Amino acid sequence: MRLGQSLAILLATLVRGSELQGAESLQPFLDHLLQGKQGAVIVSNPRTGQILSIWNPETALQEAYPPGSTAKLVVSAAALEEGVITPSERIMCRRIPRLLGESYHCSHPPADQPFDLGAALANSCNYFFSELSTRLPASALAHWYAVFGFGSANATGEDTPRGQVRIGDEARAKALAALGEQSVTATPAQVLLAYSAIATQGRVFRLIKPGQRQPPSLARVVPLRKSTLVVLADALRECVQNGLCHGAAVQGVPVAGKTGTAAALDGSGTTHAWFVGYAPADSPEVAVVVFLKHGTGAGNAAPLAGQILGQYFAHKSRLR
Repeated sequence: MRLGQSLAILLATLVRGSELQGAESLQPFLDHLLQGKQGAVIVSNPRTGQILSIWNPETALQEAYPPGSTAKLVVSAAALEEGVITPSERIMCRRIPRLLGESYHCSHPPADQPFDLGAALANSCNYFFSELSTRLPASALAHWYAVFGFGSANATGEDTPRGQVRIGDEARAKALAALGEQSVTATPAQVLLAYSAIATQGRVFRLIKPGQRQPPSLARVVPLRKSTLVVLADALRECVQNGLCHGAAVQGVPVAGKTGTAAALDGSGTTHAWFVGYAPADSPEVAVVVFLKHGTGAGNAAPLAGQILGQYFAHKSRLR
């Protein structure tokens, strides 16, 4: 074994040891917290890809569902990077997206002033993102979904694709894709890694399954301008502090993240619930995705994420 490989393995071992400081109590906590529920949870270190804890790994790594409003992160990045909107431009929310109708009405409190992009993301404004989709060609949307790892290889580096992105050129199809509905699906692992890209300033590491011994492996680099990263990171932090993601807040620890509620593809009227994010927001060391097959992001997934992150940091604090 070459010296460089030995040093890499040693470094990975030391990193794993420090990761476990806040993670030792997570698995039994997840198993108890999620009894009777359907879905998946992954807790990882975004700087290495090491999975610290996982609940229902088959669903987490292999099953794909519409990501709902968690996809608005990708659309925000696409719009900024393609130059179709500036961070300061504002759009007034009219509550009911003209391209999608009442079924996709906004769930945030009525706004008394227009939203800029960051505020629209923090408040998950369907009207704003439906309008924004009209400025982006379907090919640009598909490109940025691929950049963030949607519709590409499995998050653990295996060859089997998970999820799909198929966006038509029609205005309604693009609007649905901008809200993470119908034509876009992803595994919880893929959604987690998309947000890990913001936590790590663009460097995305393949997930390392619990028990595997290997150094971090770079899966891709998400090429975002510094100004784009700042807008997105600030919006995700605002979403938890003052927006729809408040259920994921942890006392004394700044959390960044996004909720999502997506219609099931079986026509049952059921909605899937998402929360994905990372903490501490200013120096991320842990990322989490919560996916529930029944519920809403703000009402069900975000509070569970808050409890999981609270357990992680409380246990870590007791070890100091």
